[in-house]
Amino acid sequence: MFRFNETHRQQEMFGLETQLSPELRKRLYESKEYAFYCEVFCRIPEALFVDCYEDHPASRPNAPVNTLVGALILQHQNDWTFEELLDRIAFDLKARVALGLWKLDEEPFCRATLFNFQKRLRDHMARTGRDKFQAVFDRLTEDALERFGLKGTIQRCDSTQIGSNIRDYTRVELLVEVALRMWRVMEKADQAAYAERFAPYVAAKTSGQFVHRLRRSEIPEAMERLGQLYAWMVETLEAGYGSVEIHRIVRRVFTEQFTRVEEKIVVRPGEEVGSGSLQSPDDPTATRRKKNDEVYRGYVLHATETADPEEELRLVTDVEVAPNNEDDGGILHERLAEMHRKTPELRELHTDGTYGSAANDRRQAELGIEAVQTGICGIVPQAPMRIERDEAGLFQVRCAAGHTVAGQPTRLHHKAEFTAAHCAGCPLAEVCQGTPRADGGHTFYFEEADALRQARHRRLATLPQERQTLRANVEATMKQFKAPCRDGKLRTRGLSAARQYAFLRAIGINFGRIHRYLGRLARPEVRPASGRRLPALRATPARPSLWVPLRRLLGSYAPSLRPCLATPALG
Repeated sequence: MFRFNETHRQQEMFGLETQLSPELRKRLYESKEYAFYCEVFCRIPEALFVDCYEDHPASRPNAPVNTLVGALILQHQNDWTFEELLDRIAFDLKARVALGLWKLDEEPFCRATLFNFQKRLRDHMARTGRDKFQAVFDRLTEDALERFGLKGTIQRCDSTQIGSNIRDYTRVELLVEVALRMWRVMEKADQAAYAERFAPYVAAKTSGQFVHRLRRSEIPEAMERLGQLYAWMVETLEAGYGSVEIHRIVRRVFTEQFTRVEEKIVVRPGEEVGSGSLQSPDDPTATRRKKNDEVYRGYVLHATETADPEEELRLVTDVEVAPNNEDDGGILHERLAEMHRKTPELRELHTDGTYGSAANDRRQAELGIEAVQTGICGIVPQAPMRIERDEAGLFQVRCAAGHTVAGQPTRLHHKAEFTAAHCAGCPLAEVCQGTPRADGGHTFYFEEADALRQARHRRLATLPQERQTLRANVEATMKQFKAPCRDGKLRTRGLSAARQYAFLRAIGINFGRIHRYLGRLARPEVRPASGRRLPALRATPARPSLWVPLRRLLGSYAPSLRPCLATPALG
């Protein structure tokens, strides 16, 4: 049975806060943790989690969902381990205030409850495809955009590699490791019957020790023996262990690493093993990507944030995590419609060179978004053809020598025909993009995608100077996302855990920015660099409280009622 948590809005008469001196209460109200309570905790939409629990009066009521979610946000914001998180909740007064725990003897949840809650959300995600942490991030971001008057007209995006917390196996190590794990789940009787087949690997105890004892010249033979072992495991152990997870991994590894040629097991060449192949049995969803001569095993995190120079506050508006062998442009293509839905006024999107594609140009044109690209990829032609649309929507092509002709549609594409008079004596004829004709002219073939790409490339130069370098600052946001990573790796494994990290970290990043922004608002001598007037905050009506009539009775304790009298209402 789902139960909402509203008890934090109404305190005990002699609760925690009333035991503090006026000076300490003042410091508490000015703390970042109390700001977290007001800006994040009180706005967590608990109703989103109702469908994760049974609707039965006899079932046990749930632990407070907003406390569980708020605790996980604090953990990712501050890079705490679970042990550190539980210690903070138990003994840190400010951390307890951040989660609306106003009594010292109040225990919101135990370790098992926190882990079971995360498992419940993972199972819900597997069944429905809906990520609750993403929904919380979207709701909090939508609320913040509205409260602070941010339209999201100009935004920028980037991606960064986040590694899974897995060991970097060599090819032989991976094969031996999976074989050893298959051995460990087998029944004692099966181990005794098949001990000879696994003997070389079991004797080595670990995959690392097995590889350590191999000479380089012995590796091909070892791979062939492993191929025969895997073929045998796939065929023989299917009957008894086909439903076991490790046997499914054995079948996957056999398909990725070996092939059959005339009934013979052959090791696939390294170039045939794709980047989506298994990287570790501990994380079957992790993929491999080589970037700037460095190999990453894990995922790619893509984030979008507001970037209007006229707005002092910048918020992350969209986050996505995908296997790291997916192209940045493909990830953006999948996110564009959702980004536009969340911020319908998006009109200008700044990206780097990896995001440009014909598919993205078309999608952004459909949504009314102008793509601004820096770091353009590809070879710049020595004599480029400039393709533009006129007021009638027809293509006009101008060559590097300054001649302009109208584009003509053909069955498959468009063409622009320059006559011999145009091309006669042209010093750029040798490097012209057009195809020479027998009559001395040139024909230039192009597609609509070429026109969209050129418009994207030219758009940067047409912007005001202050908007030409907007994309660069998104690198700082990527560093904020990766700050808790050790050697670029998360503490966790799996795509689900990586998504949880990304959304909760994004909520923490946005809260930090809001907190600093409100701090600047509180200092009247600080004015925005742009000279633009800061937007007024939308007042949130106070939730009614039974303690209001007692203000006169409590006298000096009246300030202690501030959390229950002036906290924002749930959205």
